[in-house]
Amino acid sequence: MVAAQRKLVGRFALISLLAVSGCFYTETVNQRPSLDIEQEEPEPGIPVYREGDVTLRAVSHDPENHFVWFQWRVYACSDQTDCDQAPFDEQSSNSPFKIHVPKSRVDSPEAVQAIHVWLEGQDEYGANARPAQQLWITVDDHPPTIELGQFSAYDFVVTAPVQVIAKVDDPDDGPSVPQVSWKVYTPSNQPAYTIVDDPSVVLDKPPLDDFYEYGKLLWPSGTGKYTVEVTATDGIAPPTVQTIEVNIVPDRAPCLRTMTPLVAVAPAALPMSEPTLFQVLVVSDDLDPYPTANDAHGLLDTPRFTWSVLAPGGPRQVLSGVTGNSVALNPASYQPGDIVELRVEIADRNLTPITCGDGNATCSVIADNGCLQRQTWRVEVR
Repeated sequence: MVAAQRKLVGRFALISLLAVSGCFYTETVNQRPSLDIEQEEPEPGIPVYREGDVTLRAVSHDPENHFVWFQWRVYACSDQTDCDQAPFDEQSSNSPFKIHVPKSRVDSPEAVQAIHVWLEGQDEYGANARPAQQLWITVDDHPPTIELGQFSAYDFVVTAPVQVIAKVDDPDDGPSVPQVSWKVYTPSNQPAYTIVDDPSVVLDKPPLDDFYEYGKLLWPSGTGKYTVEVTATDGIAPPTVQTIEVNIVPDRAPCLRTMTPLVAVAPAALPMSEPTLFQVLVVSDDLDPYPTANDAHGLLDTPRFTWSVLAPGGPRQVLSGVTGNSVALNPASYQPGDIVELRVEIADRNLTPITCGDGNATCSVIADNGCLQRQTWRVEVR
């Protein structure tokens, strides 16, 4: 009996020893990742428009720092209870997800009022994120956009027209034409003006263009800054207002630009041994240039040329009947060695007098000495 008890005790001792010193292995549980959606562009609080873009970024939190793959799906909706059955965009990517918001839903022609974004994720060991993340983004009607420009064929001089162009786009409401209105704010002295439709600009939107073009002609009767205000509305979104400043300047003096032959600087003189034609080839001016350019409004004229000669022993004589841009000198009319001065002076329609003394070979009636209204050739007869 005692021996049997000893054997039983020994067996329990062995079992106890194995229980204490033995190794047990259990399989590690792969924990699920969690997800967040961050809106990168536009920032939250900034409107999202139809035909606009939204950029989202997925953020994962995995307890074991496992890599997580993302699956995006996005649906077009009228509200949170009425969405398309199928997503209009989906993507498996770990890059930021850029969504282009459509104008209308897939299942119906209704305008998109919201988009419903789903984000799912799975780590590298197959654990799915729970729950999937969702994001509702309200979609607004895009107001018209306005791009303004100005052009003047007359250097923005007073009494001459300025072309003001408005390029108006409505990204999500085409092909309807936005309603556009114009307003002009005059300089402080409130000169008169007119603003009329520009017949050279036709309201048109060919299929490849993405804007409507409107044109006006502003005819100012005084100088200063005019502000042109353009308002466009699609009848849904708030109106869009843009302004442009048009700076109207006085009629400036004409400038001698190109002449032939070259002018010798005193005391040097240009030798002349045969008949020579002296010419003004180019005069720049707002309204009286030479040569006259194409003029859609019939405002341009030519400058007034006055030619004079100072021969040895005599006073300066204006060449009567010579009103064009050129004069010919014949050395046979003078003695060899004579120094003859040939002078040209120009004026525009304002006939601003040249007040420099007769002894000045050049003259500028404005502060810009690079803009001359008088030039004198000094010629030595050979």
